[in-house]
This record gives sequence, structure tokens and C-alpha cells, in this order.
Amino acid sequence: MTYTKNEMRKAYIARLQQLDLNTRIKEERRLVSRLYDQPEWVSAKTVALTLSQSFEVDTVPLILHARHKGQTVVVPRTLPHRQMEFVAIDEDTTFEETYFGVLEPVGGTVIPAEKIDLMVIPGVAFTTAGKRLGFGGGYYDRYLANYQGATVALALTTQVAADDEWEEDPFDVRVNKVVTVSEE
Repeated sequence: MTYTKNEMRKAYIARLQQLDLNTRIKEERRLVSRLYDQPEWVSAKTVALTLSQSFEVDTVPLILHARHKGQTVVVPRTLPHRQMEFVAIDEDTTFEETYFGVLEPVGGTVIPAEKIDLMVIPGVAFTTAGKRLGFGGGYYDRYLANYQGATVALALTTQVAADDEWEEDPFDVRVNKVVTVSEE
């Protein structure tokens, strides 16, 4: 059965918020380990990540691992008209909380899309074929429409959806690869 994206978004966020902490930690460790083995991660010089919210897969370990490995880490900053740009971060970067409750860098060097090798894409649900249910703002779909690099999403068990759970819109951009807890 197909539901509206808004209905699905609310349901998946509720599932994420109710996820048992021990299960979450165990699954996150597995996802992170699997991501580190992906050729896209291994070869990337510049990695785009988000600063995760409490119910999302924790990206702090990813940021620390990438920086330790010598990769440049970039995070999004929202712009008017539902656009965004990616800014390189380091230990001196300062952040401010946005209207959406997300931390974004203040100042910093904007890195153009063609210099980003891998984007780890956030979302509330994914299909194994790469359909993505985001947070509803369309920021990533707009950015990804002109992005040519690799895209990967990390999906906890509660985030893996069936292909027919929501209708895909013409402007939706699929993720190249969805890394899940289970072996494929």
C-alpha cells in the first residue's frame, strides 16, 4: 500500500525515536564498519556528512574517522530558496543552530560539488534500490540533481522500506548505494 510521504516520514521518525538504545548502538557499529569497507569511502579524499540529529545514525564517529584518515570533511549549510552548500570543517569551525534545530558551520571554505568524492546522504527511510525519504525540505534532491559523485546512505533496520511504501516524485534523486545492517 502506498502512503503520502508525510505520513511515511512521521511513521519512520517515530520508529527511529522508539528504537531501543542497545539495538541502535549495535546496528550503528555494524553500519559504520560496513561503510568503512566500501570502495567509495576508501578512495574518497573529500567526504560530505551531516551533523546528525538525535534520532539519526550518529555521524560523529564518521567525522572523526575521516579526519583521522586525512580526508576532508564537509557539512551542509542551508541557503535561501531551499538550496545548500558544503563547507569544510576542522577543529576551529564554529557552529550555530538553525531554525530546523540542526547545527551548521559559521563561515568557512565552501567546497564545490565537483570536489566532493562521496556524500553520505541522510534520510528517514530508504529502499535497497536507493529510493530515499528525506525530511521534506528538498534540499538534498536539489543539490544531488547537479552532483556527479558517489552517494551512500546508512539505513538502520527500522529505516529499510519496501519499494511501494511511497510514491517517488519526478524530482527525487536516488542514492547510489544503501548500506544496511543485514548482508545483501
